[in-house]
Amino acid sequence: MDAEQARTFLLTLPHVVETEQWGHNLVARIHWIAAERWTVFRTSEWQEELRAAHAIIMAKLPPKVREALALPPKELKRRVAERTAILAAKKKR
Repeated sequence: MDAEQARTFLLTLPHVVETEQWGHNLVARIHWIAAERWTVFRTSEWQEELRAAHAIIMAKLPPKVREALALPPKELKRRVAERTAILAAKKKR
């Protein structure tokens, strides 16, 4: 596995996104795993470790966030839009 393969795999996990900040630099929101060499694990082992790290991070989310992420995509999108509108209205005051 290499960095691009890890990126591709991670993006298949639920609720994983990537963002670009400071120009075209991809940002890792949470440092899940650190290793000196990609050859330390086989691809299947990397995937297992990355899945386990993802599960740990998801389990640490506040209950309200976990509940929201468990919603069907359309419902989640509707709730996010509602919350965004509420926050925007508060900002205008």
